[in-house]
Amino acid sequence: RSLAMGRPGLRTLLCTAFSLRLLHLRSATPRAMAMASVSRVTGLPPGPFPVGVTTMQLDDLTRQDPESGPRSLQTEIWYPAGDEARDLPRNRFSDFLGRGAIPGSIQAAEEENAIGGYRNDLTIKELDETWPNEAVRDARIRDPDTKTGWPLVIFSHGSGAYRASYIFFTEFLASQGFVVMACDHPGSARYTQVNGRVVKPGGARSERPQMEADRPKDVMFLLDAMSKLAGGQDSRFAGRVNVNLTALTGMSFGGWTTAACLEESDPRVKAAIMMCPSLMSAGGRLIKERRNVETPIMMMIGSEDYVLGAEGVEACRQFSLKPEGSSFLLEIKLGGHCSFTSCELYNAAYGNGIGESKSLTKQGSTYQALDISKQHEIINSYGLAFLDKYLRAGDGSLLKENRFDDHVIYRC
Repeated sequence: RSLAMGRPGLRTLLCTAFSLRLLHLRSATPRAMAMASVSRVTGLPPGPFPVGVTTMQLDDLTRQDPESGPRSLQTEIWYPAGDEARDLPRNRFSDFLGRGAIPGSIQAAEEENAIGGYRNDLTIKELDETWPNEAVRDARIRDPDTKTGWPLVIFSHGSGAYRASYIFFTEFLASQGFVVMACDHPGSARYTQVNGRVVKPGGARSERPQMEADRPKDVMFLLDAMSKLAGGQDSRFAGRVNVNLTALTGMSFGGWTTAACLEESDPRVKAAIMMCPSLMSAGGRLIKERRNVETPIMMMIGSEDYVLGAEGVEACRQFSLKPEGSSFLLEIKLGGHCSFTSCELYNAAYGNGIGESKSLTKQGSTYQALDISKQHEIINSYGLAFLDKYLRAGDGSLLKENRFDDHVIYRC
């Protein structure tokens, strides 16, 4: 599926009719949640909905890629699916790669500068056999049972990362009644496919100033794109997604991207979650020039994040002091940069928050990170409570206290 869009119009090359139905998490009883099995990926029981997933190429006709044609974004969309999806085959990792339809694309993904770089000898065949997601490829979408529609969450990946490497968060939110979009940012994604070609980092699009300019525009373009899709340009999403209830989220460079997008003060954006954002990027410009201190934010960091370093971690703490009354800090004591990823699915000993990791607070030593499933339980528990409060008018009771005692530093 490929969509080309410009402001004013949208050209839909392929769209299919689906249906959706909404049921908020808060309608699920605690007993029912307790009885559900806990996922090793998310750290929590699955939400009340099965999950569907689809891949689309979205073409921004208003921007020119530094190397070829319009800015094109391979984009994943996770969403609540119909009940029949519970009994359908699950998505395979190679589905994120177009099932190898582009000649040589699987081999390119297995190279050290792509997915294969997560672990020596990692293959797509292995990931197809072990990838534990619950999503069903192109499943039927549920109709919401309220007029407000599904809230939208947009996620921005980190530098050198990949849109599918955060399913602990993206897929979990879809099971809880959110539509979640995540694109590969060409130039900073370790692997993507656009216009029938494999694209890896390098060239003009990977120059740091270019990436800093492109990434926020990518995210806001996704929001505009979904506005058009939900407005009637794609029968799957038409009337079913409420872009006026949008949260922006991202990890590392994606967290910086989220902070940059907030400066546009788009009224459709009601909240933001920043996971270990690289706020010192661009010379710390977003800290020095920050104007938006109204949009509610949740800052998530790991105390041992040596990628951000002591200065970067402290910058995140200070950034989270505003807006007053609607800002939250979640700091995992035995967590690092990659605590906020699903990289353990590639490599259980990946480090920096996954398994044995280099310490930031005790230079020259290592520490054993908190079990990654427990870290994801913490991240998803607070992330869901935050999104429920600001996108669905939930009571936010979890946000009022530290429910994980010695594992986290929490400030609200």
